[in-house]
Amino acid sequence: MHRPPFHRSNILAVIIIIVVLPMLSRSSSSFILPKTTSSFALLLPSRRHPSFSIRRAQHPHQNRRATLVPTSKAMSTMTSFNRPHDGANSANNKTSSPPPPSLKISSRTIRTLDPCVVLMKQIISRHADKWADDPRGIFSLAQGVVHWRPPRGAYDALGAAVLENMEPDDNDNNDAPVYGMDGATTGGGGDGRIIHTYCPDEGYPPLLAALKDKLRIENGLDDPHVMVTSGANQAYVNCILTLLDERDEVGNISKCVVFEPYYFNHVMAVQTSRGGSGCGGTAPAGEGAGGVTIDAGSVEGLLVGPTRKGVPDLAWLKARLEENRYDNNKNDGGNAIRVVTLVNPGNPTGVSLPHEFLEEITSLTKEYGVWLVMDNTYEHFDVKRKNALPDVEYPCFDEEHVINIFSFSKGYAMAGFRVGYIALSSKHGDEGRGTQVYEQMLKVQDTIAICTSRISQMAALGALRAGRDWVYDRVKTLDEGRAAILDSLSPLDEIIGGDGAMYVMGKLPGGLDDRQFASSLVEHYGVAVIPGSFCGFPGWIRVCYSNLPPEDCKVAAERLKRGILELTAKKL
Repeated sequence: MHRPPFHRSNILAVIIIIVVLPMLSRSSSSFILPKTTSSFALLLPSRRHPSFSIRRAQHPHQNRRATLVPTSKAMSTMTSFNRPHDGANSANNKTSSPPPPSLKISSRTIRTLDPCVVLMKQIISRHADKWADDPRGIFSLAQGVVHWRPPRGAYDALGAAVLENMEPDDNDNNDAPVYGMDGATTGGGGDGRIIHTYCPDEGYPPLLAALKDKLRIENGLDDPHVMVTSGANQAYVNCILTLLDERDEVGNISKCVVFEPYYFNHVMAVQTSRGGSGCGGTAPAGEGAGGVTIDAGSVEGLLVGPTRKGVPDLAWLKARLEENRYDNNKNDGGNAIRVVTLVNPGNPTGVSLPHEFLEEITSLTKEYGVWLVMDNTYEHFDVKRKNALPDVEYPCFDEEHVINIFSFSKGYAMAGFRVGYIALSSKHGDEGRGTQVYEQMLKVQDTIAICTSRISQMAALGALRAGRDWVYDRVKTLDEGRAAILDSLSPLDEIIGGDGAMYVMGKLPGGLDDRQFASSLVEHYGVAVIPGSFCGFPGWIRVCYSNLPPEDCKVAAERLKRGILELTAKKL
């Protein structure tokens, strides 16, 4: 029996019947939004949450810090967040009661850092009305995004896939071919016909093939295992869940090293999966460096190392690797440090590390039998080409212990598509550690995402065909904005970055609270930045110069400079 086509008018009618009419029949009180407690109230001293205490630590190269730590009272009242407004559903409120104490929330999650980009968006919204008369509104120099759009090839791939998926237009799938997860079909039709189906866990096969070519030509990686993920953040979570144990075979807590100032989402990944209390968070002093402290509830699996001008302290790392060695009664020995994390070019530092440094840390981690996770999200933003060889644009290391992470979010401007990927060495075939970790990581991949959205991967393939030079041409447009931001930070005593990624960090004078400072910049000067506290650098700010076109970035830089001069003079 033939069914008539299901047109848009039918869809609209269904929406009206199912959604709109029931809403009209309710009392107006049901339209009051749930009352929530803003996480940003915990960010600023002027709105300090009464259930949070302050812990301080002193670092000779940094301002005195104040870290918000949940108290037991705060942890017990977390379940009160997101309760309905008092005026909503009043009939139900008569019999409602607080959830029973047995309904717990993970202490690891409670102790995890708040997502700072979300918090900055909240404070921007809070002060948006004050800038409503300015046609340009509030400028954001906070989140790391780019001002350009993806390549035309990404949209062409999307359009072709959608059009192909819509044919035939009779909406009768009884005779449609059956597709497997590998794209195999019992009938004809191209890949566009299957955009609504799962991909293989590791990724869309045509994209995997293209990425292997790209990794060989542009990164010097020979036939690696590739896994496509929902952004580079998921790629890192895959690594943490695959590589870290609660404890190793001799009972040592399994640790991950990050370097301060760190990328907050890396720390959050370790906190949510390996969090705990009573240890972790304090890196012993390296030569010429004081103690480096991260609090946030203390994290058992996290070891935070110092940097100098944004360059990780390898003397500190070697000392920690040596003291964490142990004899596991095997020929290869063991180390309580399981993973070392490095971002290059650096987020949040904006520092590009030279190839010689990368060779040294690769050799050091290999010597001690430790995984090195290299986050290459900003590979296209190595401004001075510090990590470049004559025949390779951005060389990576084809070693069994090195896991390389990449992303389409920055250079190809595809942040909303959520496509990243992991490359692991295929040396020594099935016996190689790269192959073995790849096979185990597929379990994590299947648990979290199963696969990255097929249509996003098809768009990424279209973008990749634009080539590296397409990205380089757009990166060049950042030169004016970068110069303007560097000038805006010139009144500060210390600046790091500007030669890699899309960031510059500046140190505030006189013990100024970076969180209060960031709030005042938004409210009074119409410009947003990231407080350094979220990167482990209280008293600093992180500024992104890529998210605005050059002319707008210059205006934002003028606002920032005026704010820095006036707020530092007031000692706010």
